[in-house]
Amino acid sequence: MDYLPEPVTRWLEGRIDPTSQNLVETHAQTFLVVLTTIGFVASWFTQSVLVGLEVFTAGFVVLLLLAVPPWPFLNRHPIKFLPVRKPPSS
Repeated sequence: MDYLPEPVTRWLEGRIDPTSQNLVETHAQTFLVVLTTIGFVASWFTQSVLVGLEVFTAGFVVLLLLAVPPWPFLNRHPIKFLPVRKPPSS
């Protein structure tokens, strides 16, 4: 991705801190379970598999928009690395 401008590359890289990553993963899994249940119930009551798939797909797109981009609130706990030490000259 060397051909892209630096801000675009930084945004596409999508770095978030591990604490937020665990939080997003937990919420995403819970959301998918709830979304599957809602899609199944909608499909059951309308007697149409297509309605269930549409409900699930719409919810999945919302989940992707919320979870995939590196939103600023997902970098509240950055990892602090030690500075690089130079080797002693001989």
